[in-house]
Amino acid sequence: MNGKALIYGVLVGGVVGAATALLTAPSSGKELRQQMKTTSSDWAKTATDLKEDMKELKSSLFKASKEGKEVIKELAGDLKIAAQEWQKSIEPNKDALQAEMKEIQKTIAQLEDQLKEGKNNLIS
Repeated sequence: MNGKALIYGVLVGGVVGAATALLTAPSSGKELRQQMKTTSSDWAKTATDLKEDMKELKSSLFKASKEGKEVIKELAGDLKIAAQEWQKSIEPNKDALQAEMKEIQKTIAQLEDQLKEGKNNLIS
């Protein structure tokens, strides 16, 4: 729902409700006119206050949105730097792990060869 439509709906509903209450209340014409005058000035003040509050809210939301975008950009930059530093820090370990994996593969290949030789010796 559109925010403006909601505000207009609330205002129109309030005015209609106030007018209905005034017109159905038992009072003299002079009292009724005075009440309508007071009520209409109260509603005008309320509408003006509401308009100002909405302007402030809009401004605050715009500012928060702008600040949020800046924070997200900074965070993204920080994460990128942290990821790059992490990659640099694991590089020596990565090379060592790869070298160890090659040694393990060689050892496994040697053990497989020894098992095949031992199996062939048992069969012969």
